[in-house]
Amino acid sequence: MAISKERKNQLMVWADDVIRHSSICNQSTMEIVSDSYNGQIAAFSVSVALSGLKPAVALYYSGKGSSDVDKKEIIKLLAAMYSKENPSKNTDEFFQMVINAGNNELPALQKKTVEYGIALKLAIRTFKFKGQ
Repeated sequence: MAISKERKNQLMVWADDVIRHSSICNQSTMEIVSDSYNGQIAAFSVSVALSGLKPAVALYYSGKGSSDVDKKEIIKLLAAMYSKENPSKNTDEFFQMVINAGNNELPALQKKTVEYGIALKLAIRTFKFKGQ
C-alpha cells in the first residue's frame, strides 16, 4: 500500500525535528557533525531490505562498524521518530520492542521503521555537513 502525501509530509517534519535535536547535529551551527551519517542513514533501509528489521536494528544498535560514526545514534533517531507516534518509547525500549516483536507485529513495525529511515535519509540531506 502506498504511503499518503500527508504521511510523507508529516514524516519529513518529524525527521527534520529529530535530527535538529540530536547529538549528530551541532546545536550552534546546525551542521551534521560527520558526513558519514548521511551514508549510514541511507544504508539503514537497505540493511532492513537485505537482512530484515531485527538484524539491521541489532547491528546499528551495537554501534559498531567500519565508519567513523556511532551507528547507535541512528537507532536513537529512529526511536525518536517512533516516539512521535508512540510517546512512551525511548531508544532502549524501541530496540527491545523490535527485538521482541512477534511475527504478527513485525511486518507493520518494519514498514514504519523503513518509512522513518527514508524520511531521515531525505531530511539529513537538507543540512550542511561539518567542513562543507
